[in-house]
Amino acid sequence: MKALVLEGKEKFVYKDVEMPKCPKDGLLLKVDSVGLCGSDVRTYFHGHHHVTYPCILGHENAGTIVEVGSEVEGFEKGEKIIVNPVLPCGKCWYCQKGWQHLCSDRLTYGHQIQGGFADYMVVPGIGLERGQVIKIPDGVSTDDIVIVELLSSVINSQEFADVTLGETVAIFGAGPIGCLHSEIAKLRGAKKIIMIDINENRLELSKKFSGTDFINSKETNLQEEVMKLTEGFGVDVVISATPSVETQAQGIDLLRKRGRLVLFGGVSAENPYTTLDSNKIHYNELSVLGSFAYGPNNFKKAFDIVAGKMINVDGFVTHVLPLKDAVKGIEEIKSGRALKVVLKPGME
Repeated sequence: MKALVLEGKEKFVYKDVEMPKCPKDGLLLKVDSVGLCGSDVRTYFHGHHHVTYPCILGHENAGTIVEVGSEVEGFEKGEKIIVNPVLPCGKCWYCQKGWQHLCSDRLTYGHQIQGGFADYMVVPGIGLERGQVIKIPDGVSTDDIVIVELLSSVINSQEFADVTLGETVAIFGAGPIGCLHSEIAKLRGAKKIIMIDINENRLELSKKFSGTDFINSKETNLQEEVMKLTEGFGVDVVISATPSVETQAQGIDLLRKRGRLVLFGGVSAENPYTTLDSNKIHYNELSVLGSFAYGPNNFKKAFDIVAGKMINVDGFVTHVLPLKDAVKGIEEIKSGRALKVVLKPGME
């Protein structure tokens, strides 16, 4: 089969690799659609502490079952499924608490398990055991459904931050994550959603979704603009959905008293430190929350939301490209011309 193999930093090679075999307790999946995620882009440029070269990335995977293991019941050849890429151990203290995304010994497609940047991939028995696979109903596109993985993280984040009815939310980053945050904030009842970015292309693309106000922070005084929009009060919640320590620091200045700052976007391991005004945090009783990944319950909620079109699904996927053109997809993402890129194995 063909696969896109990451052989080193900034070195994708599209080549023939050995076809995986269907395990007796698992499934063999023909990959129909795989999302090109921001974390894939970071791994392409900078590597990842869980990645050993050569490796096959791809964790936003949907496809068609082509073989069912002899010990597997409840799945049939030809059914379409989406795969939750995170496999928690189920035994550690965090899993027992229901925080499976913080599992001490989790496995992830594209890291320890071959990902979906290939014609075929295996769903191991552990994934079926733990309910990490969901059947895709007729009429739901595999291109659209791959946003479920992103959306799962967004749902976890906003549940943790307790975004509620009537609140004002400011979102740094008008990429796919930021736009999904705007959709979920609206679904949770936010009355005003302020989208902030320094890239005009991304801001323009984000206007298709649930933002109410849009600010290019490169061209204006951000704090003044946000205070104007909130009558000098500040926002209830700031979500930093960018890989930037600067937006984390700026977020403190936009909050009302007892507001919440959510650090959603991971930043470079080479420069992970930011400076927050601790007096503002102290005297204004601000909360600073980290938010990472999602649990199985978030994944199921996200699936139901996308499959049921409870948010604006249309328009998220702006580019559909052959798998071999992943580098072109990365360039489109970095330029701000693409919102979400989906790669198609086998597409010419």
